[in-house]
Amino acid sequence: MRRYGDLALKLGELPNSSDWMHSGLKPSISGLEQKPHLIKWSEFPQKFSEWAQSEDIHGYEKVLDFISKSSVKSNSKTESRDREFEKIVADIRLWSPGRRRNSEGEYKVELKGYLKTLGYEVNEEFGESNVDLLINKKHMIEIKKDPKLGEYDRLFGQLARHLQHQLRTIALIFDAPSEDNFSNFTSLVDSYLNKETKTVEIIKK
Repeated sequence: MRRYGDLALKLGELPNSSDWMHSGLKPSISGLEQKPHLIKWSEFPQKFSEWAQSEDIHGYEKVLDFISKSSVKSNSKTESRDREFEKIVADIRLWSPGRRRNSEGEYKVELKGYLKTLGYEVNEEFGESNVDLLINKKHMIEIKKDPKLGEYDRLFGQLARHLQHQLRTIALIFDAPSEDNFSNFTSLVDSYLNKETKTVEIIKK
């Protein structure tokens, strides 16, 4: 709890899971969800408030103020994130690779360069889940080239893990060899991952 509070004081705002990972804090995000912690990242502000009150902790008044204000501003923040996510999706849909590439890595390098020219902050292979690209420290992109059935299964698992920490993520598919496998994958994502406020945007190139 003190690590969370100290990070919030350092940032001057409530940290997101990417801030925690980028700062190298332990336990990991997935570790926080395990015993003895049992804390989901979305629950951290509430858990922190309860801890500070029950233990009569002082020195984190600013953090408690951040938490109080965040509940008031949550709607406007969500709308802002929605607009940013929609812009990223639109920019990726407008982009076309210069040519057919031989590997996912080559597509990733080209896409990273394109997004950086548009002013986005782009990190590569970031965090404990090793996401392919992380945009502006919160929007995740997983890239697959020529995926077979097993790779679609792996991608589904990766997306499910990302959605435990972020509300929205992007799956970018290049050179899909089988329309049936692609359609089955999109159907599974819609049925099991696109729930309530959580969104997986699938883009095929």
